[in-house]
Parts: sequence; C-alpha cells; structure tokens
Amino acid sequence: MRTFDYKDQWGDVTRVSLVRGAYADGSLAVQVLCEGDGYWEPYATLTVNLCDARSQNASFAYVDTNNMPTAPEFLTRNGLASFTGLTRPSGFCTYPLYAFTAEFFETCANDLEEVR
Repeated sequence: MRTFDYKDQWGDVTRVSLVRGAYADGSLAVQVLCEGDGYWEPYATLTVNLCDARSQNASFAYVDTNNMPTAPEFLTRNGLASFTGLTRPSGFCTYPLYAFTAEFFETCANDLEEVR
C-alpha cells in the first residue's frame, strides 16, 4: 500500500493512504486513511456518489471538493487521476468528474482488509 502527503487548504500536511471500493450502484468509491497510533484510521471520503451514468465506469468518480478542496491538486500531482472537464451540481456544490489512472489502481489498496 502506497502512502502520500496530502496538503489541505490550511497548508497542513497529513500522511495518507487511499482505499478503493464501490458504492451500491457499482461506481468507484475512494476512502482516505491517515496514520494513527500504529494503525490507519479514516480521514475523509474522497469521492461522492451522484448516481450518474458517466460515473458508472469503475475508473471514473466525482471528487468531493466540498470537504476536500485540495483533492484535485493532490490527485493530479501524484498521477492518480485527471480531470475530465465534466462537472455535476448537487445541492450548493459542483463536483468535478475525474478519470482515475492505472497508477491509482496499481498502488492503492483494494479494500480495508488490505490495510490491516
């Protein structure tokens, strides 16, 4: 499992790891974990499930820029995903659709069991 430095909107850097899974509709779900006291604990959910046909492909997901505003820069800097140019509004937010790379699928844990 690969680790990354995630820099948040306040400039704080946290060592994180990504775990991929799926929402009930089959679309890509990505959980962010951070190092705790000798174990990994939940940090944030990187993606949002908007039940959109475009995101049904398991390599695409809408990124939660509402709760993780620096996530797009994090994903592109680490070669994990690229912006498709598409967005989708939900509530008061507009979420960008990202295409996750082969690098993401090769280096990130497939489920929480791989983290333990």
